[in-house]
Amino acid sequence: MIEKVSTIYGLFHDVAEIQPDHPLYRFNKKEGEVTVTYGEADELLKKMTCAFTHLNVKGKKVIVMGETSVQWITTYVSVVTAGGIIVPFDPLLLEDEMLNFIKVADASIVVYSSSFEKLFAERGGELPNVEYFIKTDKQTFTLDPEDAYKEEKYTTYNNILALGKYLYESNGAPDNMLQHDTEKMSILLFTSGTTGTSKGVMLAEKNVCAVLNGIIPTLNVLTPNDSVLSVLPIHHTYEMSAGILAPMLYGMTVNICDGIKYVGKNIKQFKPSVLALVPMFANQLYKTIWKSAQKQGNDKKLRMGINISNFLMKLHIDVRRKLLAQVHEAFGGRLRYFIVGGAALAPELVDEFKSFGIHVSQGYGITECAPLISVVGLRDYNPTSCGKLMPGMQIYIDKENADDLSGEIVVKGDNVMLGYYNDPEQTAQVLNNGWFRTGDYGYVDEKGYIYITGRKKNIIISSSGKNVFPEEIEEYLEAVPQIAEVVVLGRENQDTKDVEIVAVVFPDEEECKKANLEGDAIYEYINGEITKINKKLAAYKHISKLEIRNEPFEKTTTRKIKRNTVK
Repeated sequence: MIEKVSTIYGLFHDVAEIQPDHPLYRFNKKEGEVTVTYGEADELLKKMTCAFTHLNVKGKKVIVMGETSVQWITTYVSVVTAGGIIVPFDPLLLEDEMLNFIKVADASIVVYSSSFEKLFAERGGELPNVEYFIKTDKQTFTLDPEDAYKEEKYTTYNNILALGKYLYESNGAPDNMLQHDTEKMSILLFTSGTTGTSKGVMLAEKNVCAVLNGIIPTLNVLTPNDSVLSVLPIHHTYEMSAGILAPMLYGMTVNICDGIKYVGKNIKQFKPSVLALVPMFANQLYKTIWKSAQKQGNDKKLRMGINISNFLMKLHIDVRRKLLAQVHEAFGGRLRYFIVGGAALAPELVDEFKSFGIHVSQGYGITECAPLISVVGLRDYNPTSCGKLMPGMQIYIDKENADDLSGEIVVKGDNVMLGYYNDPEQTAQVLNNGWFRTGDYGYVDEKGYIYITGRKKNIIISSSGKNVFPEEIEEYLEAVPQIAEVVVLGRENQDTKDVEIVAVVFPDEEECKKANLEGDAIYEYINGEITKINKKLAAYKHISKLEIRNEPFEKTTTRKIKRNTVK
């Protein structure tokens, strides 16, 4: 285990010194599975840092976009190490949005996967400030390119690697790879967000290193024998930190998923012991377990096994993996931990996964904090909290009234961003003397556990002046099997001018069929469930209207619903 991280490249280098022959990456090409060791990844980073140094990226912005790949990760780390500013892009942006962001970022280089080759071939001329367009392709990945470097504006990753190889073999690695300025902006992240407002978050390398150093004591049950499957979009700092860099702290192997539709297949192939997920993925995996059991006629047997296992656990006898072998076999047989971020996972699901023998560690973060603020340690268990504050951070709860349970979460630490790109006014609204206003509401209990009650921007102010957090109500609704997706919002009644709490629901077609529900019967059934839920809520939180929609909500790439699109 690494004791401290000072630079991102230093993490790779330090582990490579300890275990050069241990697999770092595993992924699939058409001809089969590829393994890259820590030693090979270290050499690759040295060569690519030589190349980007030669291309004079210092102080310049480099876009990287596309699917998760060794080339993507290597570009990210080597650009930062060479003194450049890496700008990870959402590959699902519309073409015009993509080109506009490249102009806004004033990028000098664009590194992109082959799926965007046509876009830049046809519209690259609209980006006159871009000096190089560099195409990557997982299928042509190599550690040792054979051809010599050619100076070309439209080029390939392997061509740039050939340049780096020549420079490295001629002059060695740059002297400052392990020691350079980590306090300047080196990462620029355009947040897609769920509110429709996109901001450029400026991070320094020290922000990411602060998060990694905070993770070290919280996940310290992991070893080099563990491995993770990288599933989430890599342009999000949560995946880069939790799914890629954090596993390296323990010398683990990072298996790269072939894509969302291949998650099940890749889990069986790579047999990970850890998955970093958002709640939607965890929910889907849970449903998959029970659907599979029902198809095989084993659902009653599985429930009986869980009940027996839970009873034995009270006697400190753990036979979960043996008694519930059918669940673990579906996940490759080694899965032990879920690290869940992005939103809260229902406490009932945390308990259910524990019954299966899978520990859920929930965390809380925001892009502006690189991104982690708190996490439940892997030796800890608290299904309702998002954990304790990361080491080295400070927190206070800014309450509107002293009697309030919760208030806005305000934090300070080395992980807090430098500010918003070219937006001093927005920066001043959230940053003051190092203290960052998260926009999230919550509280801290006497043991130091943090609890999130809702987003400041999502708060519904009732007609009586009460604050209603829609996330709290949505948790109840999400527990109804016939509801696939839901958004709770406040809407003014045109007649009474009172604020009504409205539940907009996308039903689960399969669950409705199983319950023999269709057409108006779906509305009537869910409305009946809402009546039951209202009895559990204070009167000012009651849902007064239900709307059924026929298609899923629009989402970000981390599967968060874009609330601003729901009217």
